[in-house]
Amino acid sequence: MATLDIPNQYLEVGPIVVTSPTTRCGTTLAQRLLWSSDNAFVYGEEIGHQLNNLTDQFLTVIRYCEVNEAELDDGFRRALAGAMDDWRPGLAPPAEIMLKAWISTYYQLPATLAAFGGAIGRPLWGFKWPACPPRMLSAFLALMPRTRIIYLVRHPAEALKSAKARRFVKNTQEASSFCQTWAENLQAALPLRSDPRVLWLRYEDLLAEKERAVADIEAFAGVRGIRMEAFGVKVNTFVGDPAEGHSPTQYIVPAALTEAELDAVALHAGALASELYPEEKWDIA
Repeated sequence: MATLDIPNQYLEVGPIVVTSPTTRCGTTLAQRLLWSSDNAFVYGEEIGHQLNNLTDQFLTVIRYCEVNEAELDDGFRRALAGAMDDWRPGLAPPAEIMLKAWISTYYQLPATLAAFGGAIGRPLWGFKWPACPPRMLSAFLALMPRTRIIYLVRHPAEALKSAKARRFVKNTQEASSFCQTWAENLQAALPLRSDPRVLWLRYEDLLAEKERAVADIEAFAGVRGIRMEAFGVKVNTFVGDPAEGHSPTQYIVPAALTEAELDAVALHAGALASELYPEEKWDIA
């Protein structure tokens, strides 16, 4: 990535990103805990998708300028001098000016959300985005060095049970795809565990050791006053028909897995699950 001249006020901006290898890994609970605090507010997935699109476009411009800097600068210089003898449909400002414009554009979203958070008494802000691609997490850390990532890991069989109940997974082929995504995203995210800006947290430990886990989250993210009663709220879907993955109470019970689905867990995610849960003998039936 090119060396960018980023103003200090933008480098001070960094979200708390709550993510996981797939959906149904506990990001909603972590989000609820954080927004129950005294000084943080964590938005939902829409902000994650918007920042993803903006980051992708910014990275594309950075790469374009890196590769084409000499041509961009020469084309602008020639046109400014009055040259008319060449075909330049992509005529643009010099690469330095392009990057300066995009730096200003890119940081407006996080800077505005940070300012808004301060105005409402929640100076720490962020968003939850399950299954955020690890390459995007790395980009957030590079472009916004004060980013903090809370990475929730849940056993793939348990995540699959929840995804099946939610109707995100409707057949064995989709179960295989879900488990493969879990393993691929998790494998790609493993190098981030050594970064002090990343808190790696098993969902099962969050539930089993609530007070310790909350203390770890508060210390890691600078959050104060998380309300423990957030653990007692069971909301994991919309109000509606269970056949559509919804529930009249907004809570849907995880579904049992078939033998074929259990085989999919073992085939696509079993090895990595065994590494991450070495002390457990999981009853995944």
